[in-house]
Formats: sequence, C-alpha cells, structure tokens
Amino acid sequence: MISLDDAKAQLRVDFNDDDASIERYIAAAAAHLRRIGVDVDADPPSEDIDVAMLLLVGHFYGNREATTIGVSVEITPLGLDRLIAPHREHGI
Repeated sequence: MISLDDAKAQLRVDFNDDDASIERYIAAAAAHLRRIGVDVDADPPSEDIDVAMLLLVGHFYGNREATTIGVSVEITPLGLDRLIAPHREHGI
C-alpha cells in the first residue's frame, strides 16, 4: 500500500493543503483495485500494484471533475491494466 508521502512525490506536491484529498484518492484507488480482484495488501507488497495505485491517484488528482470539455479523456491511465493483470483473481 502506498503512503501519503509516496503519492505526494509522484504528484510532485510539496505542500500540505491537498493531503486530505490525496489520502481519499489513495483509499479510492485501493478500493477500486480490490473490487476488481487485486490484493493490494499482499505481503510482501508488489511493486507493480504500488505503481498502479500511484497511476490511479495521479489520475484522480489531475482529473477532479467528472466532465472535461475540449480535451481527449481516457478512462484509466496507460499501463494500468498491464500492471494489475497478473494480480487479478479470475473466476470461471
């Protein structure tokens, strides 16, 4: 699981004003990955899952609104699916 400091380093945020929002984005990223069958609490932690979480946190932080006008919008950051694919639980 990534820390607030890890997320802030990824986001290049060196102030504390957005800490509560970033912590919510970390929790949301973890919850999303859990819902799709990824064990974000694996021991030892997986580096690619941590990177996937950082990508999601960056996406949530950079795209705070549900609607964006005048730009191309992607659903998830590039590479996210590839990072988590080996860690997803697949059912029949």
